[in-house]
Amino acid sequence: MRFRGRTALIAASLWWAWSALCYAQCRFKPSAHRQVTYTFRPEISATGLILHTVLEFEVGRTGTEVLALPMGWAGEKLQSMTELQAASSEAVLVEGSDPSQRVIHAYPGRSVRVTYDLTRDWTGTFKHPLQFHPVLDPEYLEFTGSNGLVRLGLGNDEIETAHFDWSALPRGWVLATSFGSSRSSSGLCQTKTAPWRDIHGALYAAGDFRLHDFSINGKPALLAIRGAWQFSDEDAVSDIRDVVGMVRRFWHDDHFPSFLVTLAPYDQDHGSSDGSAFTDAFWMFVSKRDQIKGLLPQLAHESFHAWNPKRMGRIPVGYDERNIRWFDEGTTEYYAQLLTLRAGAMTSTAYISSLNKDLRRFPTSTDEYIRGRVISLWLDGTIRDESHNKHSLDDVMFDMVKGASRPLTFERLLATIDKYLSPSSQALLQQAVVDYGMLPAPARIPRQESCGKAAVESLPAYELGFDLKMSSSTMTVAGVADGGPAFLAGLRNGQKLLGFSVRNGDTDHLATFRVSTDSGDKRLSYYPRGSSVEVWQYTATSDNCLGSLETRP
Repeated sequence: MRFRGRTALIAASLWWAWSALCYAQCRFKPSAHRQVTYTFRPEISATGLILHTVLEFEVGRTGTEVLALPMGWAGEKLQSMTELQAASSEAVLVEGSDPSQRVIHAYPGRSVRVTYDLTRDWTGTFKHPLQFHPVLDPEYLEFTGSNGLVRLGLGNDEIETAHFDWSALPRGWVLATSFGSSRSSSGLCQTKTAPWRDIHGALYAAGDFRLHDFSINGKPALLAIRGAWQFSDEDAVSDIRDVVGMVRRFWHDDHFPSFLVTLAPYDQDHGSSDGSAFTDAFWMFVSKRDQIKGLLPQLAHESFHAWNPKRMGRIPVGYDERNIRWFDEGTTEYYAQLLTLRAGAMTSTAYISSLNKDLRRFPTSTDEYIRGRVISLWLDGTIRDESHNKHSLDDVMFDMVKGASRPLTFERLLATIDKYLSPSSQALLQQAVVDYGMLPAPARIPRQESCGKAAVESLPAYELGFDLKMSSSTMTVAGVADGGPAFLAGLRNGQKLLGFSVRNGDTDHLATFRVSTDSGDKRLSYYPRGSSVEVWQYTATSDNCLGSLETRP
């Protein structure tokens, strides 16, 4: 095998790798599994934070390894990774089969190093969805494998030992990752042996975070929080403990070695938030003057995903997951809202309001979160009614976990549910899931029968009247429907979108847009209401809505 390269490039690569390794202080023990090592060195430059990274691994028997690059995640195109080079003189890095791959050639069994930098790939204020890019500030950094790690092209289930050398962090920085934390110069050498999906799906953060150790049902947890808030660190710990603890108690399962939650502010004062789940971790980004409670249902939602679908069986390769998305996301959302209420982190008024909002949108929606939540509401009430309260949707959930040795498919899911439904209800479920058919709301709210009763009302459907997703991505108004509410308010295709405020699904909240027109900038507001439809709504009958939440393991 012959290797050719450019002398200057190799010399520069070797110098970079040597200088980076000068900072490395970690000495990792050998592993029986394949090993990769990441060494990180943050540099604060005139343009911001640069995270110099070295990836080291041993080349396999073929002498060829495929590298997967972090080029996109969560719908965002990423350009944060730069200066990718083979830093070993006996290795050659070439283009792969697509832009998100590179191929490295070297002698089999040789240890090779690849170097690259992570830099901020956006400008302006930090707001949603920029958290899906590596967050690299002079004060802190936060990323996940999906947006920050160049990795070997391994299968998700392949076991690997990953070493992480953080010993070059700036003085005074703390470290908090899915695999541990450190408040000093010790504890900066981390190792994890696990399927690659757990390494790639981990959370990595460091900087001026305040670290708070606490426990959830007796299991260790850590809050890494930064910035100034309208609530105390202790209040955040309490809310997180209550919500995640309630989810785990529902499942009767506390088998978690640790749990990390990071909480960092967006630059804007109000109106933006995101919560995402990772390996034994969860990040929360919230507008700096907003409250954490608004994000707690999402924390419950992502915590619930540890069982639905992750512990319900493997989804077959190539399987069309759209048939089970209503259950994966919508049923999870049903329990997330309910368990947040049970944890005392949501009022009964807010719970009923959220139910009514989704019930209003259900007749015309194809969104799996909305349809799945309403279908689950109906399922819970119907199973209870037809079994005379001997069974509930909980039984379906636990049956799905118990049957995890079988593939997770639509057919298995329906067979599990059908055990608890009459033939006529089975037909209604099939129509609702497959054909987007209608369903009646339970006469009383399941588990909170004393809280409210249902009735049919004629209400306007939620309709913005133009394509907000496309318009916000290009900041140009598009998809305006002739005669619709947006058109009547003055929005036109091609207008420059300068800003907007929309409360998704809320027909009683003014949608406001700032646009640039031929006659100057304008502020347009209207209620996003379409034609009236008949929908089920709950009317509160009592302030005491906590009821009971029985679960059957």
